[in-house]
Amino acid sequence: MSLPAKPQANRLDQIGDKKRILRYWQTASVGPDGKDLEYMQFGSDELRPVVFLTSVEYPAAPPWGFCIDAANEGFGIYCIRRPGFGASAPVSDLDEQARLLEAFLEEADLENVILISTGSANPVAARLALKSRRITYSVFANCVFNRDVMGEFRPAWFGRLLAQTIESRSGARVSLSAIRQAGRQFGANWFYQTCFQKSPGDVAYVKAHPREMAEAWEVSSNITPETYQLEMGPSLLGDPFLTDGLFRDLPAIAISGEETTESWRSGFEREAARLGIPTAYLSSGDIMAVYQSGMELLNLIRQKVSA
Repeated sequence: MSLPAKPQANRLDQIGDKKRILRYWQTASVGPDGKDLEYMQFGSDELRPVVFLTSVEYPAAPPWGFCIDAANEGFGIYCIRRPGFGASAPVSDLDEQARLLEAFLEEADLENVILISTGSANPVAARLALKSRRITYSVFANCVFNRDVMGEFRPAWFGRLLAQTIESRSGARVSLSAIRQAGRQFGANWFYQTCFQKSPGDVAYVKAHPREMAEAWEVSSNITPETYQLEMGPSLLGDPFLTDGLFRDLPAIAISGEETTESWRSGFEREAARLGIPTAYLSSGDIMAVYQSGMELLNLIRQKVSA
């Protein structure tokens, strides 16, 4: 039985009409164990829900201007801080994360959902997209899938810190401590501009949105080593869930930014072909492409869901 096309009100909402014009974070207790999930909703209830799953790179909401543009295009923006981030309760593995996120969609009674995931959120998003009947289109951005990307990270010391994360729990603790120290010493904006240096669009986004970047830093720098290791493991060690042809029958697209490197592009396209998912590129940005090229993203979604 197909779902009705018209979205309905979020049954978990606690703030009412304020979300029509402001980005408010709220917390819902979902699933059989009542675990907390922190989320933001922007726009009136009749808009089609676009649900962002945030990543360790940027666990913050899209900019206010993007949310306004989305509402004008008929989309209401949700942004979920996944388990272990902010006020969201931690979980033990990716499957439990997917079940908790599915419970949120069910209990909120969201229908005809467009799912957008970025970076380290993609392994969970893949499981959720294939599991939830409420998701009708998925966008996977800045995907690693199953390939060796350790040589892609800049500066080199940042890549070495990430490699430490997957070696052991103590390695994750040391890596996270070093990142926190760098942010405290030089500032969050310096940290993000340094780690996003390959892409002029990413750096431009950081400079233009200091409030969002400060919020992202506050959340990411306060995760536990356990959450950090769970985040990075599937991308850096490989994810056995991503079998050949997995996305062949899924209404979805994998996207990247034009400003990525040729080595990233070739690996991304090779993995997308193996998994059976089409690809597209946004003109500005790399890690932050879906935010830096927000209007392009909305146009792409509109084109795909109305085709």
